[in-house]
Amino acid sequence: MNYYELLNIERGADANQIKRAYFSAVKLHSPDSDPEGFKAIRTAYETLIDQKKRAEYDAFFTASGDLQNDLLAARELIRENKYKQAMEFLTVLCDKNPDSTDARRLLATVLWYRKKSGTADKICGELLEKDPSDYETLLLRAKIAATMRHIDKANKYFTDAINVDPLNPKTWVAYMRFGLADAYYHVSNIFYRAMEQDKNMFRDNYIMYLVGAHETNLFNDDIDLEYFDKFADFYINDKNPDEEIYFEVMRLMPQLMENEELVPFVEKILPTLEKSKQYSDEDEKSFVYIRAAIVMHKLRSDKRIHDVLVDLTGCLMEVEIDKDDRMQMEVYIVFHISDLRPSIKVLKNEYPEYFKLNQAFYLDVLNERKEEYLMDKYAAIYKKIRPKNAVFHGEEFYDDDDEKPYIRESPKVGRNDPCPCGSGKKYKKCCGA
Repeated sequence: MNYYELLNIERGADANQIKRAYFSAVKLHSPDSDPEGFKAIRTAYETLIDQKKRAEYDAFFTASGDLQNDLLAARELIRENKYKQAMEFLTVLCDKNPDSTDARRLLATVLWYRKKSGTADKICGELLEKDPSDYETLLLRAKIAATMRHIDKANKYFTDAINVDPLNPKTWVAYMRFGLADAYYHVSNIFYRAMEQDKNMFRDNYIMYLVGAHETNLFNDDIDLEYFDKFADFYINDKNPDEEIYFEVMRLMPQLMENEELVPFVEKILPTLEKSKQYSDEDEKSFVYIRAAIVMHKLRSDKRIHDVLVDLTGCLMEVEIDKDDRMQMEVYIVFHISDLRPSIKVLKNEYPEYFKLNQAFYLDVLNERKEEYLMDKYAAIYKKIRPKNAVFHGEEFYDDDDEKPYIRESPKVGRNDPCPCGSGKKYKKCCGA
């Protein structure tokens, strides 16, 4: 009994009819009362409700009667990874039906799975002598040649299969996987040839948009953002993405982040990555880096934000903050306090979430009454961390590479001296606090 008969539906049944038939069948074969019957019904439902699985299943309906049922039985053995039993069953079936292309092709498939690629290829060759336009056999032979690492032959067989059925996504996906695994230099050509046929070719295997666009970009300075966007749209709307997608994206992430043009793409898919079932605590360090890179890209794109503020923000977003780097950037800001205040005000007003990362320091910098205090504090800090080529100019210091040293414009205020703001308090109790 085939899956359609099991659910008591016609071959042309749509998704709603399949669902209704499944729920009706479950009432008669519940998991408790008939576990085996339920398992069979569930397998039938999961196969027919999935378009790709259904198409593969329907491919075995070229035969009729007992042969059709035998082919379906063999396919079920293969699905359960019972390759030895399937090979023995199909060998007998081929002897009984020597003219059955489906049976012989299925036997070649099982032999290939059992690493008997030479015999499998021979069967494919015999079938293609009878019908050179047999698409399924051409595709199978291409896959067999690829696993045997016969690169030129595999490339030819994939091309032959494409010439027979140029709009079949299954061929292009298999061809891309072959290129990525064994013929890296072919990937760019394969990808663009597929896109010339149909830009939605990989909608059911949309990871190919990402790897294809990425690999193509390695040979081309111009990034085609269209395909990255296609991947992002499919990924975001996929309610149950394959785990392969998450791991492939994370594998490519360091290279993607190197290109400023792709940062908006990464920002677009980041929430989906963070919600992925495959996400683990071990990945958090990578995500911290990604988030920081996105923020830095956003700030760097705003020409009102000084580069040192961008770098400091990135430093503050690290899991383990480098204290020396942070201090050197803060020293720079204080020594160029007048020039940096406008940038800090932009940060405060338009990027408050990043301003808060170092709020106390930024507020001190914006407070003109604390300027002398900051100068003294960071001058002392700089003396401890200054580079070896720093030289002194009176009480002040500067690097050999600096255009000019910082010169104090007013007398130094001691901590116990009256505060210059006129409050009447000691400096250490007022602006020097």
